[in-house]
Amino acid sequence: MQCGVIESTMLRGGTSIQNKVRYGYYICIATIICIAFLNYLNLRTMDKKLTISFIISDFFEATLEMRRFEKNYFLYKELHDYEENRHYTDKAEALIHDNRTAIMKLSPDTDVAAIESLIHDYKKLLTEYHEQKKTLSSLSADALEARIRQTGKKIVEATEGISIAERSYIQSMITRSKRGLFISIMVVMVFGLLVGRYFSRMVVRPLKEMEDSMQRIAEGKFDKLDVRSSDAEIVSLGNACSRMIHEIEFRQKRFMMQQEKLITLGTMVSGVAHELNNPLSNVYSSCQILQEEIHECDCPFTDDMLAQIASEIERAKTMVHSLLEFSRKTDFKRKPSSLKYLIEETIRLIHGEMPTKVEVVADIPDDAWVFVDKQKIEQAFLNIIKNAVDAIPGEGRVEIYAEKNADGNAMVIRIRDNGSGIEPEKLEHIFDPFFTTKEDGKGSGLGLFITWEIIEEHRGTIAVESAVGKGTVFTITLPVQEV
Repeated sequence: MQCGVIESTMLRGGTSIQNKVRYGYYICIATIICIAFLNYLNLRTMDKKLTISFIISDFFEATLEMRRFEKNYFLYKELHDYEENRHYTDKAEALIHDNRTAIMKLSPDTDVAAIESLIHDYKKLLTEYHEQKKTLSSLSADALEARIRQTGKKIVEATEGISIAERSYIQSMITRSKRGLFISIMVVMVFGLLVGRYFSRMVVRPLKEMEDSMQRIAEGKFDKLDVRSSDAEIVSLGNACSRMIHEIEFRQKRFMMQQEKLITLGTMVSGVAHELNNPLSNVYSSCQILQEEIHECDCPFTDDMLAQIASEIERAKTMVHSLLEFSRKTDFKRKPSSLKYLIEETIRLIHGEMPTKVEVVADIPDDAWVFVDKQKIEQAFLNIIKNAVDAIPGEGRVEIYAEKNADGNAMVIRIRDNGSGIEPEKLEHIFDPFFTTKEDGKGSGLGLFITWEIIEEHRGTIAVESAVGKGTVFTITLPVQEV
């Protein structure tokens, strides 16, 4: 429940993939809006310039129509042609007068005032020609007509210059628009690549690391996931996977411990069967003697036989009780226990399988108490004592003694044997799972590993010292009260 609250808090605050996607989406939308706005401004500018372009086109067409009706008037001397000429002349004059600022911006080299002056002179000359054409001599009329034609030609040439500038400007605007569109596309592409690279580094990389970690777990290496990411989803997923790994490792260790216990139990059964044979034989012998001597009624002798039967039965009951208690599956529960009783009961469990030339001696004070789980700590002691007995090739001795540490808060137990010892290069791996110094088929390599796990679970310590040919000493420290 607490983990769920923490993860929920992480998702509400700090970085997360959800927030990054949201911010990335907002940035993309903002970028698109900015580019669209810039293109809108560009199109708006083009629209204004195109409006001016239409005005210049109208002005150019008006000057051409003005010249066309001028030629018709000089050719046919029709009033209609003169009026049309005046109409287009007035139109050209009005267009250039109303849009002189825009025309000057479009074509800064154009002398708009000079064109206005030419149009004004053109109108004046044509009006003079129309009013005086009947009174002018042929020579004067031709001279005035030539002046009108020359002025009109200058107007058209100036207008053509403005029209050329207008087409060049439109062409440049189209080029700039193409360039702006290309730049916009490139910006969007580069931005998309950067965002993709960012998400690849911030999201895909941690997921790839998790994939590699899960692969190691599949190979049996239960390492904690190391995900270098601050995103809440990745962190939450990593924590969930770490909890799952811890639970799998815990269950595997429990399974291994139970398996080792079953192996040990199987070994002990043969020894217990041998041990049970002695008291049962004594009971059987006592019963036969009683059956033969019952008629003679030797009361002291009968009492002695019955006492032996009771003693042997009690001995058998104790051994069976210890065996059943050791094999029973219980939850981990620590409580104050007599260390002397634990050691004696452990020795009793393996007494039947010990070689006759190997002696196990325990010197434990009566007031030595430890805060342990009885069943599990007996398994730990049993594993070490069995290893000590197995390390003695012939005749030898295993000594067990205990004392409180200097602070008085822990009991130090030492289990010493005078066996063959352990090589230094093997000593550092003695607590590794599946590592054994025994011959093939004589050891699973889990006994000392499980012992180390049990001692760690009790918040104690275990260490080993060994010399080849001299023996080995296991030193165990266990708390005397709850810590």
